Amino acid sequence: MKKILIILCTLFAFSFAEERKPFDDVYVGLEGGNIYPWGDLEDALYNSWYGQLNFRYNYYKSLDGYVNFGYTYFETRDAAVDFPGVHQFNGRVGLLWSIPKTPGFRLGGGFSCIWTRSDGGDPNAKLGGMLSDNESEFGWNAMLSLPVIRSENWNVGLNTYWEQIWTTPERSNMLWVGMYIERKVR
Repeated sequence: MKKILIILCTLFAFSFAEERKPFDDVYVGLEGGNIYPWGDLEDALYNSWYGQLNFRYNYYKSLDGYVNFGYTYFETRDAAVDFPGVHQFNGRVGLLWSIPKTPGFRLGGGFSCIWTRSDGGDPNAKLGGMLSDNESEFGWNAMLSLPVIRSENWNVGLNTYWEQIWTTPERSNMLWVGMYIERKVR
């Protein structure tokens, strides 16, 4: 019953959304910020800076689609680990809902893909261990976007992501907080 009520409330909110056609508005942007590992990752990795490219477009009425691609380098905390850090490339796709009567404030979520590789390490390590032969993981993300400065063609603001990657045996959780600048290209 609770799920049905949430779906009905969401459909009701969309019924008051402004009419836009898909790809009426297309934005390309750059984003940079900090990643904060949570849970078991706090003991393994230091906080790290990230950079990424963003692509946002109108999908349907008050829904925007987003695609992100970025890079970060994590330094390891544990001296027992035989590599100093991990290269990580991230990709995301998802939908953002523009909340009515809150200009530019968007809330959403989507699918994440992470590709990692250790920096160095034991060259004799067994394949499949210690990130020495690449690793890709998948998960989900929740996103909150808040523009600070808006104009007809430019937006500057804050994006935050909660990301959970489906690693085994435990889930990996990270909080991403960054500033973005985007330009309208269509």
